[in-house]
Amino acid sequence: MQHTQFPRSLGDKDLMAFFRGWEWREYTRGTEVVVDLSGCEFLAPWAVALIATYVLWLERVHKCDVRVKLRKGSRTAKYVETSGLYELFGGSSPSGASGDDEKRTAPLRLVETERDIPQCAQSITRLLQVGDQDLEGAIYYSFIELLRNVVQHSRSPVGGVAMAQFYPRTGLVEVVVADAGVGIRTTLTRGYPELRTDLGALKFSLLPHVSGTFGEGAYQSMKDNAGLGLFFVKEIATRGSGGFFLASGDSIVDLWGNLDGSPGKRYLSGTPGWHGTFAMMQLRKDRIADFEGLLERCRELAAEARKDPGRWFVDFVNELPEIGGEFAAVSIAAIEEDVAAASTVREELIIPSLKKSIPVVLDFHGIRFATQSFAHALLYKVVRDCPEARHLLTIARASRPSQEAIRAVAAYASTGHAE
Repeated sequence: MQHTQFPRSLGDKDLMAFFRGWEWREYTRGTEVVVDLSGCEFLAPWAVALIATYVLWLERVHKCDVRVKLRKGSRTAKYVETSGLYELFGGSSPSGASGDDEKRTAPLRLVETERDIPQCAQSITRLLQVGDQDLEGAIYYSFIELLRNVVQHSRSPVGGVAMAQFYPRTGLVEVVVADAGVGIRTTLTRGYPELRTDLGALKFSLLPHVSGTFGEGAYQSMKDNAGLGLFFVKEIATRGSGGFFLASGDSIVDLWGNLDGSPGKRYLSGTPGWHGTFAMMQLRKDRIADFEGLLERCRELAAEARKDPGRWFVDFVNELPEIGGEFAAVSIAAIEEDVAAASTVREELIIPSLKKSIPVVLDFHGIRFATQSFAHALLYKVVRDCPEARHLLTIARASRPSQEAIRAVAAYASTGHAE
């Protein structure tokens, strides 16, 4: 018998640390496995969805005999019942727990075919009772897109597991979808063979017009709506002052929107990770005032990306990413406004690294603003000549003026003008 004991707390604040250190173990056929939650005092929806998917994967794929161990009468035991874990596996809740007044839970659903998607999204949205038409529209739309990705691309042997929760006191809604499929990198490499890391694939998947079906050239193709699902979900969450976590393989991306409208972003890679794909979306009541207008803005951004893909080349993050494995890092403060040094770094480090599929991080910490000429020397040829920059180049801790200078260079370079 194998024993898998989960940590004491699996709340939203624990998500990144959990992914950093937790390993989802595989077992041989017929193994008896105890999924031990008896020492866990708090479970968030994302943890329940991942554990449910893991149990399904062990049972259906590895033919293991799995038992979930809980401490009777504990808060976690009650929440596991409320979440519908027993019903998902064909049983019934031991005590018939129905939750509490502080949260409304739309229990776990299993989606295996295209026909399951609308019914699942409608049921979950209705059960949450958020009392806000625009927020309900965002929830329903996001579930449709996330579940469609599972059914169409994941090749998950257990389908996709979905659930959601609404906290009336804070107005926060959490939407979770998980699968045990091949992961985002495997899905995308059919059309984009240059994607060789999970983090690069995650970053690339969030760009507009990136499709696991149509492949390279989607910006110039007639398939205007191809590859917009994850991009729209990310924009809906962050523009509504919410958050979006996306994990696959050994990497996770954490995106959020601040109350002042500015975006936030954090990366973590080189972790034990998740063998499929996991997405968690956080939405806030009263922060999405006009969902139809928000969708229209997303479509405008997608159209702008088709006309000017260079502006989407550049990936800005608030913190230095935690990247496992080999990567190249440059402190821009060490060559501040030295155009000759910038050109040398570009030719001897940035471009060679990108061509070898090595991630590059440019750290602008300490730079109040970068001039146009410096940004041009550093990045013009990178954007013009290295399509790998879309998924391998990260610019960290750049000020707003520096970001605008870099965006201007990227937009100009994408037109193919000579220097």
